[in-house]
Amino acid sequence: MYIPKNRILTNQYTSDNKLQIKETGEFYRGYYYKTFEGKFFSGKTPNDLPNVELIPVEDVGVTFKPDQVQNEIAYGDFPTIFDEIDTPGYDEGMVVDYARLQGINLNQSTRTLLPTQAYPQPNIDDYELGQFTRYFCVKVNQDIYLELNKEVYDKLKSQDDSYLWQLYQTFKIQWTITGIEEEVQKTNNNIVLIQERRMKRQGFGRFLKFNFLKFYLPTDVNDLPPPPPGYHYMPDGTLMTNKEHRKRFGEDYN
Repeated sequence: MYIPKNRILTNQYTSDNKLQIKETGEFYRGYYYKTFEGKFFSGKTPNDLPNVELIPVEDVGVTFKPDQVQNEIAYGDFPTIFDEIDTPGYDEGMVVDYARLQGINLNQSTRTLLPTQAYPQPNIDDYELGQFTRYFCVKVNQDIYLELNKEVYDKLKSQDDSYLWQLYQTFKIQWTITGIEEEVQKTNNNIVLIQERRMKRQGFGRFLKFNFLKFYLPTDVNDLPPPPPGYHYMPDGTLMTNKEHRKRFGEDYN
């Protein structure tokens, strides 16, 4: 049967058990071609006989579970090749003994973790203190930042083998969250600039979206000490001279 060349994909090859013979269900490895109807046949072309129809191997839908422990030795209560031949059966105790002799912890995962973005929130004690510690990491070869919780920060900092710590540089900063708004913004801005210079990196301020008042809680003017002579507090806690007030607002401060 003649099939136009633009209606067929020829000279394909498979060696990874993606196709099977439709009639027998056996895995097929070798040359095949695909028709415009989406069907598969053995052979480089329709002229390369025999042309046995092939079908894709069905995906069994096995899903990797990231929280499942991945051990150096695979073991469990399931059939093995030893069940099919005349030889002593599979003995899980042998595997456990082997692991003990080799110093392998079967309950410890060998999966290496990557840090993920954290979203800290200051508590009441932090606000009473006026500041809190924020933890970060940046990739060693790119200006890509993440904010971390203290637990993950400590693991990366201590080069814990459960994390791929080699990819990251860790650092922490003290973040001011109470006080006079202008001073808080200026202080946090300076902290970020100093940290960028210290690491010789860029993009930290951009990562923070230049929000230097994040977590800021306005100070109650009643909690501030009396202003010096000729000064007064604005509603946001900013200390301003009476002269500056007249200049800005065209009237004396009452």
